[in-house]
Formats: sequence, C-alpha cells, structure tokens
Amino acid sequence: MKKHRNNYLRITTMVIGSALATSAVAAKIQTDPKTFSNPINIQMAPVLDTGNSPDPVTLFGNVNHAYTIATLDITIGQYVTFLNAVAKNDAHGLYNEKMSSDLLVAGIARSGRPGHYQYSAIGPSGSFQISSATPNDRPITYVSWFDAARFANWMSNGQPSGSQSRRTTEDGAYNLTSLSAKKGFAITKNGINPNTNSAPSYFIPSENEWYKAAYFNPTLNNGTGGYTLYATQSNTAPGNIPGIGINDANYAYRGAFSITQLLSIDFNQNYLTDVGSFINTRGPYGAYDQNGNVWEWNDMDGSTTPVRIIRGGGWTSFYTYLQSSYRLGNIAQSSNNNLGFRLTSSVNPSNSADYELVKVGNPRNHKDPTTGFGKVDKTFWIGKYEVTIAQWCKFLNAIAKVEDKYFLFDSQMTSALNSAGIQKTGELGNYTYTPIDNAGDSSNRPVTYVSWFDIARYANWMANGEPNGIQSEMTTENGTYPLNGVTSGTAITRNTINPNTGLPPSFAIPTENEWYKAAYYEPKLNNGNGGYYKYATTSNIAPGNQVGDMKNMANYIDDYSRTFFYCVPQSRLIDPEQNYLVDAGAFSGTKSYYGILDLAASVYQWNDLDGSNSLLRGVRGGFWFAGPVAMQSLNFANVSPNREENDTGIRLAGPA
Repeated sequence: MKKHRNNYLRITTMVIGSALATSAVAAKIQTDPKTFSNPINIQMAPVLDTGNSPDPVTLFGNVNHAYTIATLDITIGQYVTFLNAVAKNDAHGLYNEKMSSDLLVAGIARSGRPGHYQYSAIGPSGSFQISSATPNDRPITYVSWFDAARFANWMSNGQPSGSQSRRTTEDGAYNLTSLSAKKGFAITKNGINPNTNSAPSYFIPSENEWYKAAYFNPTLNNGTGGYTLYATQSNTAPGNIPGIGINDANYAYRGAFSITQLLSIDFNQNYLTDVGSFINTRGPYGAYDQNGNVWEWNDMDGSTTPVRIIRGGGWTSFYTYLQSSYRLGNIAQSSNNNLGFRLTSSVNPSNSADYELVKVGNPRNHKDPTTGFGKVDKTFWIGKYEVTIAQWCKFLNAIAKVEDKYFLFDSQMTSALNSAGIQKTGELGNYTYTPIDNAGDSSNRPVTYVSWFDIARYANWMANGEPNGIQSEMTTENGTYPLNGVTSGTAITRNTINPNTGLPPSFAIPTENEWYKAAYYEPKLNNGNGGYYKYATTSNIAPGNQVGDMKNMANYIDDYSRTFFYCVPQSRLIDPEQNYLVDAGAFSGTKSYYGILDLAASVYQWNDLDGSNSLLRGVRGGFWFAGPVAMQSLNFANVSPNREENDTGIRLAGPA
C-alpha cells in the first residue's frame, strides 16, 4: 500500500458524499467486442438539477449547467480501438509498455513495427477471476491526463483514423499543440473545437462535475438535494464483493482485495473488475464505479497547471480514499496501475428532440384529500409542453421512412382538419412526413390521433436516443416498454432497465399521480403544507380562453363567462374544416406551479394510471371541444389503450 500512497501528492481532504451508478447490462452493451469498430458508443447519463448547492462541508459539487457523464470508465477494449485508429506510429506515447507487462492490471498487447503497430486486449491473468470477466471490459489504466485528453479529442473529432495530428488527437477538446501543453501543463479545454466549429462534445469532467455526479443526490432532504460520503448512495463504507450488493466497490475492504478476498498481493493476479460488475450499486445519476476499481482524472477548475486532481479511489485503496472528503493532486504527465478516466459531454440532457423537461420536486407530498391522487414519493421530470406535430414528424422520419410497420402515422393526421397536420408523401421504402399548413403552420401544435401504443413507441425511441432505423427492438419495440410488435390489447408496465442502454428508462408516459401532481399541486398552499388547485392553471376559478400572456387561460369552450365560445376562432360555431388547436405554449402566462404549460385543455393527455398491466389507460386535462368541468382535477377518464382521436395527445415524463 505504500507504493500506492507514494505515487500521489495529497493536496487536501474534505467531506461530502452521494452516489452514482449504471448497469452491468450497459457494460456489456457498450463494451461488447463487436462494437469496437467506429463509432464507439459511450453510454452517457444525464446530470440535471442545475444550480444545486455545493456540499456545505467541502464546497464542491455546485454545477450550474446540465451535462452528461459516462456511466462507465473508459475500457481496455475502447482504448484498443483508439490505439488501432491513431497509434500505428504512436508519436505521443499513448501506449504504455506496462499495459501488457504489469499483470496486476494488464491489459493491452502491442505487436508489429513502428508505422504498423497493432493492439489487442489480453488477460485477465491469475487464478482468481469472476466468471464473467473479459479482456475488453475492464477499465484502462496507465493513462496520463494527456492520454485522456487525446482520447477526448479523438471522440470529439468523430473517432477518425490516421496519424496523431490536430484532426485526430492533438486538438479538438484540448489544444495539445499549445506551448503550455508541450511544457507538460494540463490546459483548459477549448470553447470551440476547431475541427467541428462547435463546442467540444467530449471532455474530462471538471472536479465539480465529477463530484456532483458521484456524491450529490437530488432526492435527499425532502427533494432539495444533499450529499453522501460515498459514491454508492451511502454514508456507510461499501463492501467489496462483486455482484448484486447495493453498496459495494472494488477496493481493499479491511485490507482484503476485492477479487481475491485476501490480504496479500499476488503480482501474477489481475485485480480489476469489469466495469459495472457491482450491478446494483447504482446511484441517482446512473454512473458505476466512481468509487473503487480505478481512480479517475478530473480537470480541477480547468486552469492551466502541471497538476490535476484524481478522485474516487481504486482497487488498492482503503475506505477513507473513497470518501468525498478525499482528493489527490497528481502530476498530469504521470500514470499508474490504479488510475483511469471517464468522459463528460456538454449535451444538454434535459432537452431531446427539442423536448424540454421541467423538474417536479417536493417528493413524498400528501395526496389530494378530495380525489386521492397526486402523491409521488420521488423527484421526477415532465415535459414542459405537449409533444408537437413537428416532433412527431421527426419521429416518423427516423423510424417509418422505409415502412410504418406499426401504424404510427394515421391518415386522419392529414384529413381531420380540426386537428390535422402531417402530410405523408413518397412510396414504400422512401416515405417523408412533414407538417402541413392547416389555417397556419401546424408544426408547433400538439399531435393527436395517437394511441397509448403509439406514444409508448415514442417513449422507447426517445429513451433509446432517437435512433434512425426500422421499427425494431433497438428503436421503437423495446426500451421503456417491451412492446415487441404488440399494437392493441393490454397496456404493459414499463421496464425497470432499458435493455438497449442498461439504464433506467430516461423517458416514459407519466403515471396518473405524476401527471396530477405536475398539474394541480403547489407546496406553498395551506401555510406551506401543500395543496391542490381545481384547475391546472394555479387557480380554483375556471379559466378564460384568450391566447396570449394572461394568467388563467386555456384552449376550451368557455361556457362560464361567454356562453360557449371556442378559443379558436373565438366563435360559437363548430366548423368541420376549422383548425381548433393552438401552438404549444400559446398561453404563455398560464402555467402550473412547476412552470408547465398546456396541462389544461387543448388536448387530453395520456397517463399510465399506476403503471401496471391493464386493458385501460388514463387521460386527463380536458380538450378544445369541452367545457371547464373536463379540465378539473375531479375529472378523469379510463379508456382503451387502442383509442386514437382528435382530442388526445402526449406529454412524456423524464428521468426520475
């Protein structure tokens, strides 16, 4: 253990905590050797809760922007792909000979001569191994900060093949051709990647980004957030047996190593575990192994210095090194057998397909005593707006261009002019879907004529990262909901883990309680004890129906103040050729307590009831051809999940 401690400069210690994790399924998906051709798919977890308070003990952890962090450390297999792409000559020493000779962590073998080097994963060695251990899936070690920066550059540049140059490894997220970098100084990341003319898509996390993802739990302290001491969602030291435990990590627990459970070290034994091996040690943001296995590089505050911080502890560490109170300063040019890295991304996880999410906090609120609905025990996210026609067109163009196998386009989306707008053109094998002009551009109006099965497929597509391709298990048929071709009958419960990502599903249809709370609840009512409104407009008085920035307005038939006036076109007459929808967010001054628009009327919105298998699903909120009673919290409908009409649309819930 002295060897471990002597390799680092200890800068300071502090105290904090919380956790992160992912899934062993994710580990196998992203590190399967078959995927080690371009492009590498690094599974990223959203880290939301922007503007969180820093840990009051250490003052770390405050991050004022949304970002994503890799759920797993960069693996040997991924690094092999990197080397084979850019290190035929290896001008900058991305390969360390100890990657093959140090059997404690090896590794990677190199063969061939300069200009023709080839790299392959080897090991693991030793008599003690987990049955599922693989050469590819263990974390890479013996990487310096500069090696990690070059990997980030390569990822940001689109994983190109070629010599180590400005277009491959030497610029992108970090300008390693700069004078400071040449002198051995770790440098600040670029604001713009000169190879793409956009912000770098991957980089080494700042210390606050790494710390927040590891130790901040947004559900603590009644939903206001807090920190735990370990990156395992715990203030208790983890165990160290790989498997199904909920608080475990690869480190020297009471002196015994995780792999062997022995106190002594065998220099012919590999001590690394596959990334994600502690399958149930999963935190609120979905990253594995931020405690143990390998220490991880971070960027401190991003300033230019010869030192960078490493955190989290490794397979050699005692429990105190895993704590949020422990940080080590390390020379950026150095590397070791217990030090690796993961990447972050600047992608905003709260927006997908231009779909903005709003946080609904105040977990464990009481239910509405009048209706019995509204109690939700966790913080969750929900769409700020309904899903629009333009967003549905994007969906169709991604997965129904060749064939609309599961009928996600309904011809009434074109012909039923009260709510139309999508035009389908082309022929089998080459369809195109576009918003139409229906008394004005229909792009931003809510989509209708969608069944529960349709929107479950949309949730799957969103949760799978909005892929392009035919309607299959990787696009629409699995993800949040295991539909697998079913288009009618029983609506099914959602997956706890998306089999395509190995993470909890990131998008789903809200439960009835989630939708109800987002619409009607305000924690400040009743002297801070919380309460519910009758309308989803923060009001107990029926709204008006004037489009604009006034408060308490909605798209419905106003039969209180003006006797059966439609919102569009402010008339008492019904016209079968008249569009009656308004743009999402058109009532900009009318929001729920949490800042969500259009929960009242325009179109009913599907909910998942309690999420169990059922021949029924729920709709709530009222619609354009209904009066005020339909909008009230007292009013709900349970309908067949096959139902498709011009009165019902979709709003998704986001990651909990």
